[in-house]
Amino acid sequence: MWEAIKTHNLWVDHMKEARLHTLITEFENLNMSDNGTIDTYATMLTYISSKSPTLGEVMRKHKLVKKFLTSLSRRFVYIMSALEQVLDIKETGFEDVVRRLKAYEERVKQEDKANDAQENLLYARMEYSNRNNDLSRGRGCGSNS
Repeated sequence: MWEAIKTHNLWVDHMKEARLHTLITEFENLNMSDNGTIDTYATMLTYISSKSPTLGEVMRKHKLVKKFLTSLSRRFVYIMSALEQVLDIKETGFEDVVRRLKAYEERVKQEDKANDAQENLLYARMEYSNRNNDLSRGRGCGSNS
């Protein structure tokens, strides 16, 4: 009977170790997609890190913060560099970094919307101007005949 319990526990430990190895590999290979959002990526990292204690390994907060910053999409490279220079990564909480990056992401989205609106207005003005030029050229040609 003790041998069966021992064998079962060894099998459980082996499975736990295999799952932990898979989880660590998933964590290490995870990168933010180019069109992903901070919220989505932070949620994925949080999910993986929350599973690790059940498998016997607690992920340190600075490891999570470092992974988050180094695996962001290239569009965040400037803010990531600034945060790494300004913050003590070993002392900064994951939620704090996520909050800062979400604020940056929102600001960029607002600027993009404003730029899109200005581009649309400029395009509309050009179209209006082109139509007026076409009309005036048409009248000018008709009056010469």
